[in-house]
Amino acid sequence: MKGATSELELPRLTSADLAERFGNDEAALRRYRMLVALLREGRSPGEVARTFGVSRESLRRLREAFQRGGLAALKSRKRGGGHLARNSPLARILRQELAAEPGVSANVLWRRIQARLRDEGILDVPRSTFYRLLSRLRDEESGVGTYSATVRLLREALGALPEDPPLTLGRSDLAKLLLADETDVQQRGRRLQTALRAAIEQLRPPDDAGPVLNDPRWRHYLIIAGEYEAGEARADLQEALALSASTYSRAKREALERLAVLLPAAIEALPPPAPPAHLYAPPSASTVGYEAELDLYVSSLRRDGLALIWGDPEEAFSLAAALAAHLHTRGQKVIWHAAAPPDIEPRPGLRLLQTLAAALAAEGDDELWRHLAPPDAIPLVWHLDLLANTIGGRRWAVVVANTHWLTDSDAAQALDVLTTAYEQREIRLALAGRDLPIWADADRWPPLPGDQAALQEFLLRLARRTSAPQTPFSADVARERAMQLIEALPIGQVAFLSPDERDRLIAALAPVEQLLAALRGAAGHIPP
Repeated sequence: MKGATSELELPRLTSADLAERFGNDEAALRRYRMLVALLREGRSPGEVARTFGVSRESLRRLREAFQRGGLAALKSRKRGGGHLARNSPLARILRQELAAEPGVSANVLWRRIQARLRDEGILDVPRSTFYRLLSRLRDEESGVGTYSATVRLLREALGALPEDPPLTLGRSDLAKLLLADETDVQQRGRRLQTALRAAIEQLRPPDDAGPVLNDPRWRHYLIIAGEYEAGEARADLQEALALSASTYSRAKREALERLAVLLPAAIEALPPPAPPAHLYAPPSASTVGYEAELDLYVSSLRRDGLALIWGDPEEAFSLAAALAAHLHTRGQKVIWHAAAPPDIEPRPGLRLLQTLAAALAAEGDDELWRHLAPPDAIPLVWHLDLLANTIGGRRWAVVVANTHWLTDSDAAQALDVLTTAYEQREIRLALAGRDLPIWADADRWPPLPGDQAALQEFLLRLARRTSAPQTPFSADVARERAMQLIEALPIGQVAFLSPDERDRLIAALAPVEQLLAALRGAAGHIPP
């Protein structure tokens, strides 16, 4: 006679196989990965339990379920919505009895409900379920308050915790309550999902040895993580923890209450949401009619890292937008900023800094964004230093339009950081506006032509500029740059500069000092 049948072998499933079999059932996919680690990779139960944050008993039950039902046993069972949501016979009769006699004792009420359920042919309702429903209905009736309501919202939201992307979680009432300022459903769900998992982890006792089933300190964590992250059935967890139905219900209620207290702090600790891409993304502008100009400005950017577009404001803006779109379609990372008139944007410098901070945050450097994202943020000197340090090496093409509206001191200092980065070949910079920057050479940067007749002359001048050798940084340019920085400082504060401000002023004057030293060397009669 043949001996006992061998253990069912776990099949190897590709990503496509998993998607076809389990779809978006994240809990089922997680169970399959646990079995892979246990049965295929041969890792010890203790190691697998620690890796996935479950108990060894949960692993044993998962293995047994697979042996009994195969891969189908890994699928999550759909929740029926609960007795109250489904208005089951128990919930219906309980509501009726409470409405008839709100102050009736629990024992008397249980006997009445049992009798009515028997009349309807229902004999197997657990007493623990009755007490749980009674507690919830009396909380609702007595108006325990927002705290109790939050616990109920939390219980409902936890059922959608494994979903990816977490759209159901993002639409939940809990998400709308705690993340009211976040309008994107998926991002709201993702942030709540992250916060919930962080709060659940705080339920875990600080014990490196791992979960201990018979230790009361672990009950809250094992119940919440087991039901809502591992997808284990309540009955299985209750049996594994050796708890009565009423003790399990009480422990779960306590765990949910603890979680409700921890969750706001977990949300507060989340990093700020990723800034929307429209803050820095280049516009979808047409390049038709600008082909000749774009070729020359792109050549200048490629050779010198600089393009200066100036003249009629509307024409300068259109050409800058076309240049940004042109660069973007050719695979360059373009950071676009268009300044707004003062009646629309009273703090243009902050807006420019927010654009640059948002672009940095999109690439993982979110420190500047955290400080400057609030609409009432106040840029400080160290914010500009942080921008200068983090923008280096980005190889961005930064296109700033409407520079004639960048008039405040924050804008002047932000432009100074960008100009320095272009000079150091860290970025490519295009500035467009009504006027040429005061530090630029007007002979080398012709204004935009006023009409078609002047276009050819403009193109010839611009072509000569792009083919001429780059001139060194002149004394006039250095002097203008230094004066621009000094004029950006509030009146009366030049004599009371902070150490950081003094360092920046000294750095701006360094080219002047170098040129004077060179002149002294060339003409020894010039006194120091």
